Amino acid sequence: MMVPTGGARSPAKRPRDSDDSGSDGDSDSDCDGGLVSDLREIVCLLRLIKGGANRDGQKMCQQIISSVAADIQTMLEETQLKFEKERENLLKVLSNTSKECENSLNEEYSKFQETYDMFCREKDAHMQTFRDLFSEVEIEKKKLLEQYKHHKKTETTMLSALDKTLSEKMTYAEQSVRRMKKDDKSFIIFRKSIGSFLECGSDDDFDLDDE
Repeated sequence: MMVPTGGARSPAKRPRDSDDSGSDGDSDSDCDGGLVSDLREIVCLLRLIKGGANRDGQKMCQQIISSVAADIQTMLEETQLKFEKERENLLKVLSNTSKECENSLNEEYSKFQETYDMFCREKDAHMQTFRDLFSEVEIEKKKLLEQYKHHKKTETTMLSALDKTLSEKMTYAEQSVRRMKKDDKSFIIFRKSIGSFLECGSDDDFDLDDE
């Protein structure tokens, strides 16, 4: 009766292996799936061999087959546990790395946002200062232009007045010179006339060539 028990051991555990493999099949690689499939085919072949064994060696064959099936089942379980542990370790590493990367990204983004906000504030301040300076320059330029126009107008007026004054002075000077020359001639003639009456001098005392 131990042979049927040993033979029934593998079918009892196979559904659990099938379920476990099915639950983790999505995350196993193609290589892992192929290995499990090959091992299961070997188990099926051994069971077929077990069913077709001769009556004389049936008990021994069943024991051998049960032992091999148990070894294979153990190998399957150990391989599955190994894969699960490796996946768990890999997931832990990936999770830790992901958290570290996320923290680093958040920290760098915070620094970037702070720097960007400061840049925007300083940019607005500089732009406002530039606009104020530009407005001030425009105002000063208008003032200087008005002052230049006023100064130019004043210069033109002063030059016109100076030209008029100089013309008047030159005209007055010319008239004065002419008047003086005329007065000198009349005085000489007067002295000559008086001298002839008083006999105080000769005609040589009066030189009419001074004209």
